[in-house]
Amino acid sequence: MSRRIQHKISGFTLVELMIVVAIIGLLAAIAIPAFSRYVRKARTTEAVGHLNKEWAGSLMYYEAEHTVALGQVLTKEFPGPSAGWANATDCGCLTGTFCPPSNPIWNSDGVWQALSFSIPDPHHYMPGYSSAGAGANAKFTAYAKGDLNCNHIVAEFIRQGVISSLGDVTGSQMPVVINELE
Repeated sequence: MSRRIQHKISGFTLVELMIVVAIIGLLAAIAIPAFSRYVRKARTTEAVGHLNKEWAGSLMYYEAEHTVALGQVLTKEFPGPSAGWANATDCGCLTGTFCPPSNPIWNSDGVWQALSFSIPDPHHYMPGYSSAGAGANAKFTAYAKGDLNCNHIVAEFIRQGVISSLGDVTGSQMPVVINELE
């Protein structure tokens, strides 16, 4: 008597493998755009950092006493009326993905020098600055603009400062953001 031994063959069928591939593809289709948005949102912290540097420079400049040649103390004001700056699409999209570090304008423009502002590293956002008025009517606006994906839609971050009734520099705690993830 001979006995036949049957072996059960185990494994996945083609249909089961196709279902697994479809599920992985669906998960990737959802995850990749979400990850791209996350990366762009993380880069926006750079723009907020620029605004904070401009805010600190404005505060220090306003609080310091400035005199003319005869020793007369000038009315407190912010540096200005405006700082020179390049168009936001002129740097990152033309040079690869970053704006070059240590822009010569920060060393030659009096407003940037008064703010003690510079960016020694490659960056995505170009800062800007303007001010008006003096004394209790002094105000400034700090900008940071950039085109992260070179689609000619610019993300803008704006923070404004004014003088309070107590004579302190005050203003927006959080920046106004336009097209954050452009």
